[in-house]
Amino acid sequence: MKKNQLSIVIPCYRENNRLPKFLDSLVQMFQGNPEINFVIVDDGSPVYEFLELKEKIGTILSNPQFQLLHYEKNMGKGNAIQLGIENSNGNYLGFIDADGATPAYELKRMWDHINSQSEIDLIAGSRIPMHGKTVKKSLHRHIANRIFSYYFHQLFEIQIYDPQCGCKIFKRSSYDQIKQKITDLRWLWDTQLLILFQRNQFSILEFPIDWNEIPNSKFSFFRDSLSVLVSLWRYRNLR
Repeated sequence: MKKNQLSIVIPCYRENNRLPKFLDSLVQMFQGNPEINFVIVDDGSPVYEFLELKEKIGTILSNPQFQLLHYEKNMGKGNAIQLGIENSNGNYLGFIDADGATPAYELKRMWDHINSQSEIDLIAGSRIPMHGKTVKKSLHRHIANRIFSYYFHQLFEIQIYDPQCGCKIFKRSSYDQIKQKITDLRWLWDTQLLILFQRNQFSILEFPIDWNEIPNSKFSFFRDSLSVLVSLWRYRNLR
């Protein structure tokens, strides 16, 4: 029986400091697992920063499990994820934030679970402190997450505690059926993914994980929150 193959996309923008350390942890966790590969997509970082990143992770890129792609212009997180998917070969797909807030061992736990449960179409990491999991985040991030989640529940009637967590794995075959309907190529790409999976009756599992907020997030609580909530309203009829 042929083994399932997992391709994880890591979208990044100006991540010269946080990403190399996180990649080191992924190498340590997944070495010896050839069925798993990673596609790093630099989303339009300045050229000098991209070249610096490429130099920093040069040893990692010699590993056939890792490849690095680059946009010359910043196109948005969702666009970077889609480019990574288009350049991947796994029959399972996923993405994880480049900051390392989701530890490598939690990505492995999620993969081990969905890989052993063929009925699950999508597994979503969840920053919910239950089953012994530890979640560390600032008060303003916690408040923003809860506001978003409440609004999400009211609009879409999808009972997911944490729709925003930046780590999800899903079947390519299921994704292929809804991918043309995803229109948000920035912050809400994976939110649309969840909505479309649920409204097309695919199986979704929320999976509590350890999570630790890493400083210097690219998402601004004050700048981006309102536009995200407005966009959610526009997607209320997405199917």
